[in-house]
Amino acid sequence: MMVKEIEKNGMPVVHMVNMVPVSQGIGSNRIVKTYGISFPMNDPNVTPEEQKKQRYELVGRALKALNTSVTGPTLIS
Repeated sequence: MMVKEIEKNGMPVVHMVNMVPVSQGIGSNRIVKTYGISFPMNDPNVTPEEQKKQRYELVGRALKALNTSVTGPTLIS
């Protein structure tokens, strides 16, 4: 996976996915669970304002994950 190759070169990567077991299986170090396959960054059934909040929260978790030291596949919540 591209995530592992980028990390081999010293750049931390956050893998944002909804299928966490697959990400863990390939060995992604920093994993943030998203909402779904068709709409990974937000729930399409909520208001646009709520969608914006959901995206903001996911990006915040991703930034937290980038600043987290890990030694193997880790789900950041």
